[in-house]
Amino acid sequence: MAARRSPDAAASRAFSLRRRLLIWMAVPLLVFVLIDAWLSYRTALQTTQTAYDRLLVTASHALGDMIRLERGELQVTLPHSALELYSTDVRSDLREQPGRSPLLYRVNFLNGDFLAGDAALPAYTGLPPVNTAYASRLQFYDRQMPDGEPARFVALWQPVESAEGMRYVVVQVGEYVSYRYAIGRAILWNTLARQVALLLLLLVAMWVVATVALRPLRVLARSVDQRSPDDLKPLSAASTPEEVGPLLCAFNGLLARVDGSRQRQQRFIADASHQLRTPLAVLQLHAESGLKGDVPAHEALGHIADTTGRTSRVVHQLLMWNRAQGDRHDPDPSREQVELRGLMQDVAVELSPLLARQQLDFSLDAPEAPLLWTGERWMVEEILKNLLTNAIQHAPAGSELGMRLRSLEGKGCELEVWDSGPGLAANVAQRLFEPFVTGGGKGAGLGLAICRDLALALGAQLSVCNRAEGARSAQGGGPTGVKAALLLPPLPPMPRPPVAGAS
Repeated sequence: MAARRSPDAAASRAFSLRRRLLIWMAVPLLVFVLIDAWLSYRTALQTTQTAYDRLLVTASHALGDMIRLERGELQVTLPHSALELYSTDVRSDLREQPGRSPLLYRVNFLNGDFLAGDAALPAYTGLPPVNTAYASRLQFYDRQMPDGEPARFVALWQPVESAEGMRYVVVQVGEYVSYRYAIGRAILWNTLARQVALLLLLLVAMWVVATVALRPLRVLARSVDQRSPDDLKPLSAASTPEEVGPLLCAFNGLLARVDGSRQRQQRFIADASHQLRTPLAVLQLHAESGLKGDVPAHEALGHIADTTGRTSRVVHQLLMWNRAQGDRHDPDPSREQVELRGLMQDVAVELSPLLARQQLDFSLDAPEAPLLWTGERWMVEEILKNLLTNAIQHAPAGSELGMRLRSLEGKGCELEVWDSGPGLAANVAQRLFEPFVTGGGKGAGLGLAICRDLALALGAQLSVCNRAEGARSAQGGGPTGVKAALLLPPLPPMPRPPVAGAS
């Protein structure tokens, strides 16, 4: 049940690319809409203030022009059409209705003596400063009214003719500012409504565009889903978006690696079946001969033991070959520091029974000082075992055979295995590293193929050639054995990428 639920849990944690795109686009757009609406509100409020301040100035000039000298006294005579505009009884229900909010006014002398208007309004005393924008002495100011509502006033300095000569009065005209803010709020809500509608339209358009743009991915997913498990051909990038190209290229690379791994496994199974079929048939024949009494039981068991040993070695070589190819194409190295002289001694000790059986004169030529190298110990050990085993198999009984280690300044270390056998035939030398190609020995022909793949995984170089000593060559003796040299790199190599088509 847990295994069945895990894909659903993974799917629930997966995110929608289209949804994420919309969120990432909607959030900045929404922030932009809010900022733009706020700036529009501030701009509209400032524009409203400027416009209605200008109306206050106009109203104050008009009111100043209505001051007349009648019967020896200054009086402000309002015409009938202005009685509703200039009122001392301001209704609260009209304060937020633009164009219908009555004006508050008061006219007094410079010393504050009341002349006309609303006597309850505080008098503006003193001389207003010069306002260059209106080319008059006037000043705008805000005031909190007794009912708690804010109001805005303009105080205008106005000269008038009186019985005593030229006198100066201050004309104060004001109005409640509630409707100014009401206009700003109306503009704000209208702006927000339009921009939110535009934002929704943009999101819908983006959803449609994202759906259309992602359609090739759904087509690609369906084509992959409809493939058979054995179909590992690369996916075509003809109808996919350019942005998906790197992902498609990486996926095709994965398919190629999986296909290569599958082919290697198939080849390994086929090669293993081929190589094990003959030893198993021979083993069966020896067992049947012993059971029937055709040969003595002791002799049959001896043949069975020999065949079993060879079969065991073939199986070991097949497994090592498969492991070498896997490390070559999919390297996952576990590096360690290797003392090469000690490693060569361990290999010689392990194979000493074979050396003793052939009565070979073995020698190890290596520096006394420890020679360290960093890499995969088991790979180097397996290469040396295979090379030394091949040398033992092809060396005549009682002949010389040895291993040599030397350090190449700046070029790494060279490990050499040599023998005094007949050497390599020309036809064998050309196909030396091909699997199952033997030079007439008892092996399966996998040793050098294993060594080649392990050397490639190490980033090393492996060479096998005939050796000839000067004296015997001069006498026409020809080759005096084979020399196999492994050149290890001086530094830990970087993992090699898989080689397409390599076996």
